[in-house]
Amino acid sequence: MNQSSFPPGLFPPLDDNETLVAALMEFGGESRAAVIQRMLDELDRSGVNVTRAAREFGFPPHVPSEQMNEFFRTTKSFLYACGVWNRAPMKDAMRQWIANFVRSEKLESPRVLAFGDGMGFDSAFLALGGCRVTFLEPSDDSAAFAEKVFALNNVSVPRITTTDQIAPGEYDIVLCLDVLMCIPSPPDIVTQFANWLRPGGFLINHSPFFFVEPYQLTHLTENIKYSGDSGLFVRAGLRPYKGRFFWDPIVLQKAAAPSPNRRTTVLRLGQRLLRPARFYHKIHVLAARLLSGGERTWYRELQAMLKNS
Repeated sequence: MNQSSFPPGLFPPLDDNETLVAALMEFGGESRAAVIQRMLDELDRSGVNVTRAAREFGFPPHVPSEQMNEFFRTTKSFLYACGVWNRAPMKDAMRQWIANFVRSEKLESPRVLAFGDGMGFDSAFLALGGCRVTFLEPSDDSAAFAEKVFALNNVSVPRITTTDQIAPGEYDIVLCLDVLMCIPSPPDIVTQFANWLRPGGFLINHSPFFFVEPYQLTHLTENIKYSGDSGLFVRAGLRPYKGRFFWDPIVLQKAAAPSPNRRTTVLRLGQRLLRPARFYHKIHVLAARLLSGGERTWYRELQAMLKNS
C-alpha cells in the first residue's frame, strides 16, 4: 500500500475554483454565474442551499419522514453544500487525521466502506492512499458527480446502493462522516456497521448530533441525545480507540475488550463538552458554525469570477 500517496491537501476538483465550478455546472444544470453565486451563498451561510431546497420541497424539518427520504434521493442542493464543505479547513484536517491514522495502524490496502459518501470526495482521498474503497450512495445525482471526482483523480471506486450488497465481516474500515445525525435510530445502523467489520476492524465516524438549527433542516432533533454518547457504539461491540478532541472524527474498534493500543484520554475530555449539548446545544451549534467555515481565499476568488462572468 502506497500510503505516501495520500494527498497532503486538497485534490481535484476541490483544489481549483474553475474545475469545481465546471463540475457543478455539468451536474447541477445551472449557469456559471448561478453556480458561483450558490457557492458564495454557501460560504456565507453553511447549509443555505439545502435549506432553500428543503423549504420548497415542503417536508417537516428535523423530523424523519418519507418526504425527507425522497428529498435526499432527488435534490441537487447537496452538490453545493458538500462541494463547499469538503474544501473547508476543518474537513481537510479530518481527512489528514484519517490518513495519519491509517498510516499509524500500518493497515495493508484496507477494505473500506464509505457509507453515504455522496459526491465521493472521501472515497477518492482514501483510494489515492491505496485503500480498496467501496462507496454506498443511494442518490444517482451524487454518485454521478462522484464518478467525475474519481476520473479526475484516476482512481476506481465501485458503488453499491443498498446494504443488502454487504457481507458480514467484509470490511477493515467503515467510514461514516456527517451522516448519522440525519438517520432515524442510529443504534440500528451502528449495529450494522459492527456486523460489516471484521474482528479488530475500525469504524471512523463524525456525527455532530447537536448540530440542529434552522440551516440544518435534515438533522434530526431526536438524535441530539446521542451527543457525546460512547454507549451508542459500545452496545454494538465497538470500543473507543482513538480520535480528535471533539470526535471529529472518533475511531472505534470492533473488539470484545478495550485494546491496549487505544488512546482515549482526548476523547473522554471532549466527551465532557459534547454531553451537555443534549440539554442545551445553542453554544455547540455556534462553535460548530464558526469552526466549519470556509477558506476566505476561495471566497474572494469566486467574487472575482462572478464579476467577470
